[in-house]
Amino acid sequence: MRKIFKIFIVIFATLVVLFAAFAAVIFLDLAAYGATASETLTPTGASIGNAIVIYNPGLTGASKTVAEKVASSLQAKGYTVTLAGVKSQAAANTAWYSIIVVGGPVYAGGLTASVKDTLSNIVIADGAKVGIFGSGQGATTPQDIIQIQQSLPTRSDSALSKAIIVKIGESEDLDARAQDFVNQLTA
Repeated sequence: MRKIFKIFIVIFATLVVLFAAFAAVIFLDLAAYGATASETLTPTGASIGNAIVIYNPGLTGASKTVAEKVASSLQAKGYTVTLAGVKSQAAANTAWYSIIVVGGPVYAGGLTASVKDTLSNIVIADGAKVGIFGSGQGATTPQDIIQIQQSLPTRSDSALSKAIIVKIGESEDLDARAQDFVNQLTA
């Protein structure tokens, strides 16, 4: 009986440690620290403007996929697009972009700390359009958008008040949802 109790204690302790490690990865936003790359996508014709898509890839990389779809849609519309990880050098200099998109995974209904930090600190030029996306499981509901809005950082200016906010679920048609998002940004 004592041996069974010891085995139970070891299994329980292992599960607690694994749960704590998983929670730390999510809540400490560790996936963002690897997002240091950036690339420039040029349109096939003359460029009509400059856009940047800043992303936190999340644990599964699904948010990076959404960011790539958004960047491709902007490129197809004629923009020169910088696709930048949230910790990249390119993400730190946003002052000259006419469209700024920032996004990443939605955990527990809100944006990750790295996305919120980016939104708090980005420089938004007068007249620039801002888009914010969250990615997650399942189809998008109105409650998802409300939760993302409530998790936005407070800024001294009103730069985020006119932002276009979407959540794109992994089970949705990513190409169509990204295109719809870009259509809203470029309207």
